[in-house]
Amino acid sequence: MTNKLDKEVSNPAIQVEKLIRKFDNILAVAGVPQVNQSIVASKKENTSVLDYLGKALETMSYAKLQHKYQQIVELVAEIVANVEEEPYFNHLKLPPLPDVGHNNTKNLKEFIGYVALIREIIQPLIDDEVGSNRRNQFLSEINKKKVILDKGFFYEFTDGDLKRIQVIINELREQISESEFFEEDHRRRLLRRLEALQSEMHKKMSDVDRIWGLVGDAGIAIGKFGKKAKPFVDRIRELSQIAWRTQARAEELPSSSTNPLLDSEDEH
Repeated sequence: MTNKLDKEVSNPAIQVEKLIRKFDNILAVAGVPQVNQSIVASKKENTSVLDYLGKALETMSYAKLQHKYQQIVELVAEIVANVEEEPYFNHLKLPPLPDVGHNNTKNLKEFIGYVALIREIIQPLIDDEVGSNRRNQFLSEINKKKVILDKGFFYEFTDGDLKRIQVIINELREQISESEFFEEDHRRRLLRRLEALQSEMHKKMSDVDRIWGLVGDAGIAIGKFGKKAKPFVDRIRELSQIAWRTQARAEELPSSSTNPLLDSEDEH
């Protein structure tokens, strides 16, 4: 169950990074400078990665890489498809597509430069994901120790609720990415808040504060956009209802109990 769920909620930036690592492996075998190494080297030399690659690739032999040309084309095409079709990346300013022509050597240089730019652009998203994962691992270890010691208090989501939460978060992320109403800074903050929530969701949690924190965002959206914010607000309300059911169950309230605050919102 856990492995499947982790796979379903994997950060799109991490998925693209995996493709770039495959790309780098092909370059390494062919004796061509790798994208990740070139980015690090360009920072040390205080120059752009494209300038660094321009010099580094000028004297390289592409004989071995030519044999992998079709594999590289397919891999770069997959990277392009991921970053252009995934709403998660909509707030990023992506580089122009590689200028592909009849000269395969020139095409290979274009592919390498494009992939390097994509890797630089998604780095902050990768850093956020890695940081969230490490924090989540730390919190999980704390929870495990508390369970062993039979101390502490936990909220436990049902498998159905946990799956539904992940679906709602993905829907919210898509809505926010595609909406014309949110300013870029606000959009970025909301997406990061959702990523943090998604990465930290697990069956047992010491609190559900991150879910309740989204209620404030729903209120702001209503204040700014009115009825146009309804799809966004409805999903946050559903998250709140799941959080309430989980808390009510943990506090041994009757199964029929409803959140009076949520009910009062429905009346208006």
